[in-house]
Amino acid sequence: MLEVREVEKSYNKNKVLNGISLTVQPGEIHGLIGENSAGKTTLIKCITGIYRADHGKILYDGKPVYDNPDVKEKIGYVADYNEYIRYYKVSQMVHMYECFYPRFEKEKFNDYNQIFKIPVHKRIYSLSKGQKMRLAFMLEISKNPEYLILDEPTSGLDPVAKAHFFELLIQEVEQNEIGVLISSHNLMGLEKVCDSVTMMHQGSVERQMSMEGFKSELVRLNVVFEGGAGKALYDLPQILKVSNVGSIYTMVVREYDEAFAGNLREIGASLIEPSDITLEELFVVLEETKEIEESARLEKHKKIGSKQQRK
Repeated sequence: MLEVREVEKSYNKNKVLNGISLTVQPGEIHGLIGENSAGKTTLIKCITGIYRADHGKILYDGKPVYDNPDVKEKIGYVADYNEYIRYYKVSQMVHMYECFYPRFEKEKFNDYNQIFKIPVHKRIYSLSKGQKMRLAFMLEISKNPEYLILDEPTSGLDPVAKAHFFELLIQEVEQNEIGVLISSHNLMGLEKVCDSVTMMHQGSVERQMSMEGFKSELVRLNVVFEGGAGKALYDLPQILKVSNVGSIYTMVVREYDEAFAGNLREIGASLIEPSDITLEELFVVLEETKEIEESARLEKHKKIGSKQQRK
């Protein structure tokens, strides 16, 4: 099991990670999401032993990762930008991995390359960003790791390559029971493969739950108002977002229940149809809600300050 316990990390007294905790079980795919600068990449570099955490612990099956070659040998890591020896051919990189990692399987690499089709005679510098990403995934998964850490692994991949990537990732987890931590802005892809999710915001964990629990937090409703909805609709506190095309109103709400449905009928709803919300839509709504709440808080603080100055 991968355990992250109350990890903190700062740069020049600027705290980037503030008490982060999460776990990844063998055979589990755990998603890591958040806005840019939320601290995801810094956390991943701590988890892979590249950075030393200032406080807290990072353990793989009870053993620390930092400065521990035996543990690192069991970890596959695909970074958001993969830098290899520029003038090496792909075949030379494969040979290097064979020398460095006892569990590396060249046959497995070749099997994967039947799908991803990276020319092994090409030099690294001549590969596109997508090809480098595919190469990194194939090299790391061919190490037969017990844990796989992925930072934006679909960056630069075309839609077909993305589909292959997620299919192969699921296959590896099912066949070899590896634990996977994956950070990505490709929320549609994460939604299809993740068992659980951690959502970060400004260096802290904001939400952490199973994928099912995460998606059940909010509900999308398609509601018909024959004569159009009045102001009363927008006063309902459960509604986080609403838009309409003609008489059909699409809204995202929290705490949807029969009482709320009754409120909608009272103000003229003739049809209420709940539907599942996507992870991407949920993330966007939560981010927009945070921005609105933060703006309201700052405005309130400004007004209080102005009153105190007048006194």
